Amino acid sequence: MDYKLRECSLNDLEFILNLKTLGMKWYIEKIYGWDYEIQKQLTLNELNKNLKDMKIIVVDGQDVGITTFSENNDYYEVGLIVVHPDYQNKGIASSILREYIKIATNNKKRIIIKTYKENPAQKLYARLGFNVYKIDETHIYLEIIFN
Repeated sequence: MDYKLRECSLNDLEFILNLKTLGMKWYIEKIYGWDYEIQKQLTLNELNKNLKDMKIIVVDGQDVGITTFSENNDYYEVGLIVVHPDYQNKGIASSILREYIKIATNNKKRIIIKTYKENPAQKLYARLGFNVYKIDETHIYLEIIFN
């Protein structure tokens, strides 16, 4: 499925909160408990901190997801990739992650993803070559290393 990425803005807060509610609430609720107002504040904080690295995923003029990709000194980080349930399993996240992997490969930098232990997207990450390098109580940390 064809998609485009557009710049994210503070005006996207409600859209992002809706995505989190649809796609992530079930496991955020299980781990931390779900409080909409707390999630709203956390999301606003995330927007303020990472806005330059956040993109909205657009399909046929419709906002369908969000992704965050940042470069650090010696690695890249996929901070967030959430696709609306109606657009999941259509290759969008796979295509975006392949582009990120290509950037990391070309620059010979490690690429990492931190995800909740129960996130079913772990299968996708493994298929794309990510390997687990750390596990804590709530998260799994995955990486691909390019030398």
